[in-house]
Formats: sequence, structure tokens, C-alpha cells
Amino acid sequence: MVTAAVCAVVAGYRSYAAIAEWVADVPAATALALGMAADRRPSEAMIRRLLQAMDPQLLTAAISVWLAGRATATT
Repeated sequence: MVTAAVCAVVAGYRSYAAIAEWVADVPAATALALGMAADRRPSEAMIRRLLQAMDPQLLTAAISVWLAGRATATT
């Protein structure tokens, strides 16, 4: 679900409601690729609780490490 929220933000969705809307509207194949059941998407409340419980510095660090690994793998 975190990956889906990150994808929504990258796509320009900023509020919890907008992120939930993006998650609800992605095609079934995309939902499955993001680790969600195609027929069961998280609600706005669930997304909000998850994101509020996360440490933003740890998320930033994790994404940075992942991006650095991707950059190294393609060079």
C-alpha cells in the first residue's frame, strides 16, 4: 500500500482523498502489481492512518537507497 501511495503522489495526487481516488481507479493489473487485491482497495481512512504512522525520514531514506541501487544497476 505504501508503494501505491508513493505512485499516487508522484502522479500528482496530494491529499489522502486524492491518493485513495488514484488507488481506487488504477486498473486491476496495476493493483495486483502494487500488491493489492484487484477487488479490494484500501480506503482513504486506511491510507491516512498508514501514512500518518510512518516516519517520513525513514521513508525518504528507503526510497533514496532504492533509487541509488537502480541508478547503479543501469550504469
